[in-house]
Amino acid sequence: MNPVNGVTTNNGVTTLNPADMSQQDFISAVYLERGEMLDSEVRRIIDEIDKSNQYVDAINTLIGKANVAEYGTTTYAAPTWTTNGGNVVLDNGYGLNVQPDGNGGTTFTILDAEGNQLIYQNQTLIPVPAGTTVDALEVGIPVMSDMTFILDDGTEITFQTGTPDTPFNTTDFSGGLADITTITITRGNQGLTITDVDTASPTIGTANLNGTTLDANSNDGYVLLEAGGMHAWEYDGSGTGSISETNPNDANEQITGYFGRKLAFEADLTAEFTGSIPFMTQKEIDLLTEELRITYGDASGTGQLTQEEWVALKESLINARDNLNGSSQLQTVQLQRAMTTYNQNYEAMSNAQQKIYSLLRDIISNVK
Repeated sequence: MNPVNGVTTNNGVTTLNPADMSQQDFISAVYLERGEMLDSEVRRIIDEIDKSNQYVDAINTLIGKANVAEYGTTTYAAPTWTTNGGNVVLDNGYGLNVQPDGNGGTTFTILDAEGNQLIYQNQTLIPVPAGTTVDALEVGIPVMSDMTFILDDGTEITFQTGTPDTPFNTTDFSGGLADITTITITRGNQGLTITDVDTASPTIGTANLNGTTLDANSNDGYVLLEAGGMHAWEYDGSGTGSISETNPNDANEQITGYFGRKLAFEADLTAEFTGSIPFMTQKEIDLLTEELRITYGDASGTGQLTQEEWVALKESLINARDNLNGSSQLQTVQLQRAMTTYNQNYEAMSNAQQKIYSLLRDIISNVK
């Protein structure tokens, strides 16, 4: 292309000359060129939707941390949780259902207000989005030692485990799974305990105001944060589905998936979660400042926000999430429209080819 004002460009646009090709080839080339442009548009929109979804997931995690900061030190004058048989009704639409697993033990399900679930069975915690089914080996979180799952409203659910049936084998990653024996639920000074979870007859206590003492007496172990629903969890700054660990048998190999999570959680960890005021990771800081352009207060300058700073940030996060969800809906409509046009283009090309072929066939028949 000739320079324009000293600027040259090479954008891959092909100029078609009908004099250089047959009518059939020219029509095909026109449709194919248009198809390539539509394909690029479809891929662009899909990339934008994927990026928006990633932003929403990260924002949900930050909103969860803000809720932990805001409600983690809540002081109750009277318990607000209730129990009914095998059901425990918590605040803000959360609940827990306990039932026998048919093998002499107990299975349980924790739900949120949207119907997302965290199901415990076969010594594995399985996050399940509302209305879907999942493969436990693809998404399951192995239970191997004490773990604490912190809900978006600041509720801490601690799972204390027994001794694994067989020790963890680092050679083939077998063994190491343990039964959950006790569930301790706390939020501020409110608490509730479920014992004998590894039997067919667990004991569900009543909610009372000894949550602070219960929390202090329970080993939190590995701490996971809810990232926008019971089906999404974050550990050490990343989603559980993204956990990878170095293969103990080969330092050059990274293990992902269920076995990667087994490596991440196999060792006993003695730790107390003091995150009533969570911290912000560098990745989250970069997201806010460079991608979402959200301004927020951080007197520490290190991501260690105060309770007041988290509460102030949460409103901006909710607004950003609402805007992204609205944009995603518009992008979905654009994608559907682009896909329709893309399919119509190739259908039109096929019809044109058939018409040309029919015309040529008739001409040849007439010549004969």
